[in-house]
Amino acid sequence: MKNIYVAGMLFLSVAIFSSCAKERIDGCTNPYALNFNPKASDDNGTCWVPTSTKKVMIGDFTATWCGPCGDWGAPNFEGAIRLTEGLSEPMAIHTGDEMSNPVADEFHMYYGITGIPTLKVWNAENDFSDSLSMAAAVNLEMEEPLAPAGALVVMTDKGNSYELGVSFAPFETIVGDYFVAVYIMQNGLNFPQNGAGEGGAADPDFIHDHVLRTSATGTMFGDQFIYGNGYVGDLVTRVYNVTKSPQWVDADMYALAVVWSYAKDKVSGEFVYEVVNVSSSLDVDTTVQQ
Repeated sequence: MKNIYVAGMLFLSVAIFSSCAKERIDGCTNPYALNFNPKASDDNGTCWVPTSTKKVMIGDFTATWCGPCGDWGAPNFEGAIRLTEGLSEPMAIHTGDEMSNPVADEFHMYYGITGIPTLKVWNAENDFSDSLSMAAAVNLEMEEPLAPAGALVVMTDKGNSYELGVSFAPFETIVGDYFVAVYIMQNGLNFPQNGAGEGGAADPDFIHDHVLRTSATGTMFGDQFIYGNGYVGDLVTRVYNVTKSPQWVDADMYALAVVWSYAKDKVSGEFVYEVVNVSSSLDVDTTVQQ
């Protein structure tokens, strides 16, 4: 009788242990992460949260009707992208053509762009005319590879719209006002480009990549995430929904999250926006199960 009792207790213990083992669920256990799984018991390191690793934003202010934009602007911009792969995020900002939009126009107005092409590395004092000098400016900016704050963006196809989840975090105590803008970007657009063909003619089959299409808020600088002070451990998340345009092709779309600081310039004394960090939705591995 005693042996039967012991055997029963052993069976019950094994059953309880097996039941508990089955209830263990791997996933993201950070409640502030964009992919937080409330059912997860064991964190598997897949939480979608910002990192302090810095990237530099580079830009091409351009238009399809502009001959120099196709002749030397686009080739040098693409050259700079290749030379700074992994260190920069590019943005082609069009004006007065098939790809222009109100957010792109706001960029042109804010920076007082009077002539195109204008090649820009954010936070560098001067504009550029060749890929090598752009790459050198990016490398100079990356001498300090960590940023005081960062943002992460995840882009989800919802059929007629895109859901854009963005999170922001300081990695040191920051003082001032910080904004995060989420930009909708598109590759693979086929529009004729003046100056890109043989002998400076138009190229009817020119492919435009890294094109700014709009922002999640419809404005250049997005929403304010920090008012005055931010501290290590803070994490701010927001979710946007953007209705798709008929010109957008799902396979060619992605998003950029740009952290902007708004503070007084030491030289001019005026309040200006400066890029703190930038990241792409393509950086996030959304194939990992929660």
